[in-house]
Amino acid sequence: MFIAKRPYSRLMILLLLLATLVLTSCGRGATAANWPGMSTDGENLYVAYGPGVFGIEAESQDLLWSYRPENAALFFYAPPSVENGRAVVGDFGASQGMFSPQTVVSIYGFDVSDSTVQTLWTRNDLAKDRIVAAPLQVDGVAYVATADNLLLALDAESGNELWRFAAEFSIWARPTYYEGTLFVASLDRHLYALNAADGSKLWAMELSGAMSAQPIVNPDENLVYAASYDREVHALDMDTGNEVWSVMATDWIWSAPALADGTLYFGDSSGNVFAVDAANGDLIWQSSVHSMNMVAGVTQNPPLEIKGAIQASPVVQDGVVYVASLGNSESEEGLLVALNADNGDELWQTTTPAPLFSDPIINGDVIVVAMQSEAGILYAYDLKTGNQEWIYQPPES
Repeated sequence: MFIAKRPYSRLMILLLLLATLVLTSCGRGATAANWPGMSTDGENLYVAYGPGVFGIEAESQDLLWSYRPENAALFFYAPPSVENGRAVVGDFGASQGMFSPQTVVSIYGFDVSDSTVQTLWTRNDLAKDRIVAAPLQVDGVAYVATADNLLLALDAESGNELWRFAAEFSIWARPTYYEGTLFVASLDRHLYALNAADGSKLWAMELSGAMSAQPIVNPDENLVYAASYDREVHALDMDTGNEVWSVMATDWIWSAPALADGTLYFGDSSGNVFAVDAANGDLIWQSSVHSMNMVAGVTQNPPLEIKGAIQASPVVQDGVVYVASLGNSESEEGLLVALNADNGDELWQTTTPAPLFSDPIINGDVIVVAMQSEAGILYAYDLKTGNQEWIYQPPES
């Protein structure tokens, strides 16, 4: 049996953490306890946070639209998917009360094309457990991963189910689409390749660790990369699933690597950052985010040594790797670091008011990070200097 042969101690800790984040937020008023999930269409930013979902125009920070369900007990965690004026988002579920322990999870389709929210459809009969991963929209189909082991293919306009695929355990990672194939990573330790048209399995490769990171495809090398809790990034043949090479980190890898100019960049939960050759996995450099120059507004001389655990995916642009970390656990501040993509040298760093769990997003000349902070949930920093440019806090209603 699957459960009998896999150790789940750290995995269960994370499951409990996700549940606790939602449960503890119920008594905090406007400030939710879960960290925000953020996405972009290149122009606007879309955020799922606490009891609602909203979109803002990134340059002006003007609120475009917002949605809050009538059930105030619902919370949103997974980043929204917005394509062609249509948003698809799943909630984190809500208990039906003391006498009905079942959690009801809903998936929503919204028309947000004119800066208002019009509900296209709602489905609460598909998923029976949390939605952690961002949905993926391709050619009018929304692919939604669930914690009850499913990948659902839905008509994005109507919400009608087209097909479903069942893994052996939860799917926390957003699927990746390439030329008619979906690559799906699961906590059951398998990377799956599925026919996007009907959900049929093309191949499945079992690795030695669970995966919560989105697979990354590299068509130039015919490789798909899977980051795993076994402390490795695995490079698999896109056609067969056979492993071509793997590279070891120092701790669990929670997030997807970033691919840029033939190099693969990734970080681990001990705060180490790696750059490897995307073709063969050879190490190019190793760096870290283990020191913090500013803590609680006070300059540290020498810098404070921290673990700097990395849960978010790095972002690469114009020869710079941007790494968001959980930072300093004692002061509960996060850390955003810019590294030279060629050698891993630090270019700048900035301390953030809260730990950074979500993937950063580059928009124009700023990098935006999302966090759970009473001052604001979106912070934008200048790409070249790390100077803070703006803060955004959504209205309470």
